[in-house]
Amino acid sequence: MRILPFISQQEGYEPSVPELNQEEGVLDISHDAECSLIEESKIAADTLILRCSLHPIVLQNKSIMVQLISEGEPLERTPLYDERSITYGYEREIENSQTQGIALEYTGTGRGLYQGEPFVFHEKTLPSGQLNIKTPLYVKPFQIESKSHQERQTTLPSGHVFTSPPGVLDTPILRGYGGYYKENCALEDIQQVYYALTPTHNQTKVRLYRSEQHLHIIQNEESLTLPGALAAGYAHINVTTEFGNISFTSFLCERVSGHSTLVNVYFKP
Repeated sequence: MRILPFISQQEGYEPSVPELNQEEGVLDISHDAECSLIEESKIAADTLILRCSLHPIVLQNKSIMVQLISEGEPLERTPLYDERSITYGYEREIENSQTQGIALEYTGTGRGLYQGEPFVFHEKTLPSGQLNIKTPLYVKPFQIESKSHQERQTTLPSGHVFTSPPGVLDTPILRGYGGYYKENCALEDIQQVYYALTPTHNQTKVRLYRSEQHLHIIQNEESLTLPGALAAGYAHINVTTEFGNISFTSFLCERVSGHSTLVNVYFKP
């Protein structure tokens, strides 16, 4: 039996983890005084490492109701985000799985590598320019249920189970429940949580699943873990120099030892 995720946005794919540059890029910029091309590696840092704090965006609307019509019989509706709605054996850390997103805020300190030499910087001033970043620096999104949902499951004479919507056979439907997060958890555990409806007596019940339990799910930014999304390059910053703007893309993050909410995020041009 395969499991089909329901994705509210257009599904994408997980880009491969970027590798460190092996060749020097060249900016097509001509210096006014020298009238010559300037190598990007001469004006941009090789790597920038920004210290960031993690801030969960807590689910606001918990009034969503779900209902299952099983074999033609409407079962009792249930509040999706109520712990009493979760079927036995699937109730692990429900409150920690109701996060809309994780915001990364730049704390004002960082370090980098420029022409092979390490340096430390504060706020937005770099040896070769000025940081230009958003606030928050990046928000890791999670798919949530935004409106009440009704689902119908019918066993056909052939023995196959038909589920509508979306209209599939023998395929439990996974929908976005929220993201898992709690202070000091492993970064890889900050991931999408899905739910599926199941009948229990005359009631609609909910089962929860983490992304890691279904690796065949088509990957997009929402379904990736936090470090997976950063490794895939979803966070961006810019550095303004006298020669123009240079874009940097995330490729790694790591926990800051001894701190439950701080991470170092690595960027490269």
